[in-house]
Amino acid sequence: MSRRVELSQLVELQRQPDHIRNICILAHVDHGKTTLADSLIASNGIISQRLAGKLRYLDSRPDEQERQITMKSSSIALQYGGCLVNLIDSPGHVDFSSEVSTAIRLCDGAIIVVDVVEGVCPQTRICLRQAYQEKLETVLLLNKLDRLVLEKRMDAAEAYRHLTQVLEQVNAVVGNIFASDVLAKEVISTKDQISALEDTDDSRIYYTPANGNVVFGSALDGWGFTLKTFAKMYQDKLGVPLDQLEQGMWGDYFYSPKKKTIEKGAYEKGRKPLFVQLVLDNLWNIYDLVDNRDPDKLKSISEKLGIPQTARDLKHADIRIPIRNLLSQWLPIESSLLALILQIVPNPRQIPESKAEKLLCSRMEDFRTFPAQSQALKQDILQCDSTAPNLIVFISKMFPADRSAFPGAVAECFSRMALLDSADGNDEDAAEEAFLAFARVYSGTLRRGDKVYVIGPKHDPKSLAMDEGFKLEESPHIAQVQIDHLFVLMGRQLEPVESVPAGNIVGIDGLQNHVLKTATLSSTPYCPPFVDLPQIATPILRVAVEPRDIQNMPRLVRGLKLLNQADACVQVRIQESGEHVLLTLGEVHLERCIKDLVESYAKVELNVSKPIVPFKETIVKFVGTSEENPEEELAKEREREKTVTIHVPSRQSSVKLVAIPLPQEVIELLEGSEPILKAHAAAQDSSEVSQVLQDSLEELKGKLSKLFSEAELDEFNESTVDKIWSFGPKKCGTNILLNHSDFQHSSIWNLKKSERTSNDFRSNYESSFVNGFQLASLAGPLCDEPMQGVCFVVLEWTALPAIQEEDQTTTTVVSHGPLSGQIMSAVKEGCKRAFQNQPQRLVHPMYSCNITSHFAVLEPSLTPPLLSEPTSLSPRVERPCWHWLPDRGSVFCRGR
Repeated sequence: MSRRVELSQLVELQRQPDHIRNICILAHVDHGKTTLADSLIASNGIISQRLAGKLRYLDSRPDEQERQITMKSSSIALQYGGCLVNLIDSPGHVDFSSEVSTAIRLCDGAIIVVDVVEGVCPQTRICLRQAYQEKLETVLLLNKLDRLVLEKRMDAAEAYRHLTQVLEQVNAVVGNIFASDVLAKEVISTKDQISALEDTDDSRIYYTPANGNVVFGSALDGWGFTLKTFAKMYQDKLGVPLDQLEQGMWGDYFYSPKKKTIEKGAYEKGRKPLFVQLVLDNLWNIYDLVDNRDPDKLKSISEKLGIPQTARDLKHADIRIPIRNLLSQWLPIESSLLALILQIVPNPRQIPESKAEKLLCSRMEDFRTFPAQSQALKQDILQCDSTAPNLIVFISKMFPADRSAFPGAVAECFSRMALLDSADGNDEDAAEEAFLAFARVYSGTLRRGDKVYVIGPKHDPKSLAMDEGFKLEESPHIAQVQIDHLFVLMGRQLEPVESVPAGNIVGIDGLQNHVLKTATLSSTPYCPPFVDLPQIATPILRVAVEPRDIQNMPRLVRGLKLLNQADACVQVRIQESGEHVLLTLGEVHLERCIKDLVESYAKVELNVSKPIVPFKETIVKFVGTSEENPEEELAKEREREKTVTIHVPSRQSSVKLVAIPLPQEVIELLEGSEPILKAHAAAQDSSEVSQVLQDSLEELKGKLSKLFSEAELDEFNESTVDKIWSFGPKKCGTNILLNHSDFQHSSIWNLKKSERTSNDFRSNYESSFVNGFQLASLAGPLCDEPMQGVCFVVLEWTALPAIQEEDQTTTTVVSHGPLSGQIMSAVKEGCKRAFQNQPQRLVHPMYSCNITSHFAVLEPSLTPPLLSEPTSLSPRVERPCWHWLPDRGSVFCRGR
């Protein structure tokens, strides 16, 4: 067993940024992430090598151990080759994909794990895309090679062909991501697309074993290797230079003993490729001993390799035990993998300048418009200097830590750090968990007792008065807090430290009352909040919860607030009816949330409604339902009046409008442009607008103009895009307010502020009109769900000034309220009526379903019936949201 690394060694390495690597493990569920983490942890003597893959050390929750899936990101500090490796294990299940985002943001590199039998799976694609978007340097691990020989019964040549196919699949995904990114950044015509890709260097993005960014292995058996591992073994024997041998070990190459050279054309000449001859044949000979047990042969191989095997191990009932001992000592996976990590992944001082800027400034903003003090922080991040005056820390999530994880000295202060206060003074009801912040220090040194600013996501450093200085009491999105305790995260254990220098992962106590999910800490108020974490999936499974004893409602409310803070994926809402609603990503996530509420946060018995998924409301073209006389039905539909005219109660204003369905291509474009529309909505309140956002809006405008000109409906043409008044709901949805009246509305395409000199009385109520549309599109008439793909065309809008007589004016305001509120309500009601004049549909989410099962389950004769309890053979179903689909048989369709 390896010698355990002391905390003092890790603390000493924390002071050397050049010797730090921050990495995470990314993969599809059950591809071997946590097993790999166990093998790497065993190399530091924290757990026994024999327990690697069985203990699942970083899965500290009981339900993680029971289901054998990771549900939360966990970090541990390891030492290898004189360097500190902060390793974060992340979930692979789609229900916990938000935890992946929290891990990626804190890292500079990643290990992409792919099961060679399963190949590229949906979550693999997501992980590759996220790693590319966050500019991580990655290493590919082709895992579970043992399955090819023991389960699939492939010979070495078949396994080699299969490995090349899996590698091609991975590179195809990477190439797709790269090409999409290049084309998305270029506003180019169709004829220029090929040249745009040709001008971009893609040599470093692909995984090629000869380039040294691919590891082969089996995390369960604890072995792994790169081509260089075997090239070093054979270079003297074959008399071939190391570099030449390494390049020739992957591909259609073979070794010529006569010429003592590596030649091309192995398949053409009927020779074994070098990878088969030098690597796979040796491994297959060892694994053949599983079926053809021969202790003497196994002992002989172990002696030739210089690996000691006890007689007890050689006679073990499970032959995999001595084979695992042999392979894990001959080809230790930590040596190949961690050595490659140190070589490929940059240290905190080597992160790209573009990544540092991306952390501080979103793509839709111009970093040059930030104050000089804010722009200077980019250099602080790049230099990663522990002595820098500006402290910068990013918190990616808040997580609960079990009381048993705290050392004795800190546990004495646990009552102050507790997640919950005792509800009635009973010690049995006290919390067993405390909140810690999962964070990384990017600049300066974070010390215990420091007073720092907690910077909220809405803080804008541009708004700080340059001449008057910063005043904390006048800044609603900044708070000042004192750091209570700092911890080195060691998986299930927490090691207290007095300070953490730049470049390191850290656990921070004392922020539970100031940070909800994510935040930025800094010693300067000019630090902008870090860009939001990328959202992989949206919570769509909804349940209502209530306590069985209504007197426990305060405890439920408090428990929901804590759950919302502890879980990066969950959303908690209170409906207008007073119902408390949980939104989760799936069934497994929902089950975990309910369990945490009952057992940890609220500690009350709950009534939980049946889960439902959200709907959206839309309208469609009229489709006749009569089989006998469809032409007559269509004629009646054309004659029916679909426009709506509505007056405000005071009769000062009237609106005439109609609702029409948007083309599907327009809906898809608006869905894909949601980040642009969100940035557009935020920029309307800003004094400065970035050129990037303005260019993105111009590109979106051009695409919309083209789609409208190609639409079949007469209401749409090339000029339609200039008549767009607003998008909704929340100014970034897939519904459009179109102005065909004589009122000159503010252009949504020009964000540069200009003084409007309009004498039109209606200009005073333009915002009220738009807000009425926003409210209507947020909650439709069918079931108060958001609308999708509806265009409201304003045909007429009239408004008259109030009567000047003082007594009548007062009476009007008292009776009907201000005109702005009347217009808002009238537009909202008018949009809903216009919506109901068209064929209505409910739109529901569709899923792509991937079922993974053991082969024995598919053959009833090989196994007993499945038990109700989950087992390792039970089928596993994953259902990531795919797209929205209208219900073709809606009862709301007019004419049915």
